Amino acid sequence: MGLALRKTALYLLLTASVAGVALTLIVLYTNVSPLDALGEASDSCVVGDFSPVPNGSGLVATGHVTSCGWFIVRGDDTTYVYVHKEGANDGRGSLVFRYFNLGHLDDPEMTWSDKSNLHISVHAVGEVTKQVATIDGVKILYSIGTTDVPAEELDRVRRRIALVSAVLLVFLTAICVITAKSIRKLSSRNHP
Repeated sequence: MGLALRKTALYLLLTASVAGVALTLIVLYTNVSPLDALGEASDSCVVGDFSPVPNGSGLVATGHVTSCGWFIVRGDDTTYVYVHKEGANDGRGSLVFRYFNLGHLDDPEMTWSDKSNLHISVHAVGEVTKQVATIDGVKILYSIGTTDVPAEELDRVRRRIALVSAVLLVFLTAICVITAKSIRKLSSRNHP
């Protein structure tokens, strides 16, 4: 009876450590993977487009906000602003401004002061994750009221999360290997 109980405990430990490895990999991936440049709709995200703002000379400022959620949990709201030729699609190369809203629901105001100067203003943001000063000869001026999380602080937090996740991943992987060897050794004792 003690042998069966020990084997069951080892299988439970192996299952828990494999689940821990999977969760740690997810955290590590989301922490170090590049941020989404397109903010497209998906099964868990909806997109709300802003009205395009043309400069009268063939360029346009466009933007949208994505609201994501999983099951009943509300997730991230992220705002994206692009500058490109009229008729072109939003893309990685035309993204000029991206920020997490973190509860701030004001849309950015985009105005052209002339054909080559765009002003983007927003009352408050949670965290700016991309901010480009010039693109295709267009100078972009930003007016951001308040920022909840400075970029330097976020980089420091992300590095810590990556370090802790990497150490945890090594530890949980070692537990998986040791537990699997113990199960195999126990099974070989049962079946000579």
